[in-house]
Amino acid sequence: MKKFLLPLILLLLFTACQDIDDNKPLLCNSKKKQPIIIVNRNRHLNMAEFWIDKVEKPYKEIMSAKEIEAFNNEISHKNHTLNYFNELNSAYGASWVKKSILNAYEGVKSITTYFEDDNRIDSKFYKDIKKDLNLKSIGKGSIKTRFAITTNYCDQKIVPTDLTLLKKKHQIHFDRNQNSALDIGTPIAILHSTEDGLWYYGIGPTSSGWVHSKDIAFGTKEEISNYLSSKNFVVTTSAKTALKIGGNYHDYFRMGVRLPMIMSIDDETMVLVPTADEEGNLVLTNGTVKTANIHKGYLKYTPENILLQAFKFLHLPYGWGGMYGEQDCSKFIQEVFATVGLKLPRNSTSQSNVGEDKIELAGLSKNSKQTFLETSGIVGGTILHLKGHITMYIGEYKGEPYIIHTVWGESSKHFALGRTAVTSLNFNNYLGKIDRLTNITQQTK
Repeated sequence: MKKFLLPLILLLLFTACQDIDDNKPLLCNSKKKQPIIIVNRNRHLNMAEFWIDKVEKPYKEIMSAKEIEAFNNEISHKNHTLNYFNELNSAYGASWVKKSILNAYEGVKSITTYFEDDNRIDSKFYKDIKKDLNLKSIGKGSIKTRFAITTNYCDQKIVPTDLTLLKKKHQIHFDRNQNSALDIGTPIAILHSTEDGLWYYGIGPTSSGWVHSKDIAFGTKEEISNYLSSKNFVVTTSAKTALKIGGNYHDYFRMGVRLPMIMSIDDETMVLVPTADEEGNLVLTNGTVKTANIHKGYLKYTPENILLQAFKFLHLPYGWGGMYGEQDCSKFIQEVFATVGLKLPRNSTSQSNVGEDKIELAGLSKNSKQTFLETSGIVGGTILHLKGHITMYIGEYKGEPYIIHTVWGESSKHFALGRTAVTSLNFNNYLGKIDRLTNITQQTK
């Protein structure tokens, strides 16, 4: 009897550490919290082409270039979540600028409690920060806008400090002072600075905040506008595209950055990039990027192209607000759609509110939600919102809806995924939690 007992125990232990379903992450049958190493047992689910094959017409345009332009205009003028550079004011009311800076300060102050080293944030720290805001220098009347453009990948902060400010102890990957991150070539309307001139406050395309003075160059509105509107341009199509200046590595672009093109030579393409002289003024400089990492003009907005772009992020790490040079859930969505020329807002709620083709799902049963996905969802053109998160719909497999998303995804059973992953909508009960289906299209189905 004993000789059969050991193989039986080993068999039970082996099978207990497996889930036979394709749609469940591989976890041991344990009461202990554990990491998810394998998200999908079926390896094919991690291939864009697997999902593209399921689309009836993967090459059909979801929106034309003209429709995309109209869609962007609606986001800017109706939703007010996109700032066109040419439409930025030459001056802003001083009281409005002061109020904007102060409201942001009060907001981050009210939710943060700890530094990264687990020490509590005391009142003196925020008194010093408020002093650094330099609000006394803001007079009455109006403030003349200074126009600038980023010369490096840079963090945009809510208040001018590089210290990590946490809502809860140990949440080191969630700096609540991290408002966003800006790629090279992002225009900013500069409205204020700290007294020492090391930080500038300004309005970006989709968010406002503080950036380091060393990361921007000042130019005229016309100079920057001409740079941004170059008709001969490329768009970055890799998750990360290295930039060389003078043959040496300078920085990198994330996906969806538009750059004026000069020429292609063998496997490299020469582009125009903003740099700063010793006085901080704009100087346009030649740089090079790998031709394989860019596309001349925007990609066509098709299910195939969106899925191919989205899957380039697979397994890449999560970065709250662009921390560590990475992307969070909404930046992932923003970058992918930027490759086809769509200019989506920065945060998940605003993204889910664009356009007119939306279906409210809150309060519906899981079956009803899945039915709406089956009948109204567009593979590569539908995003799904739930509180604090946004995902991209990629189709169905074995009668179950699937998404790709950059997700933190921690639960009581497992540690955070912390990366871009393909999951079933039943992962962490997302199907039950989604509250809005948004089709990124001009046409209402």
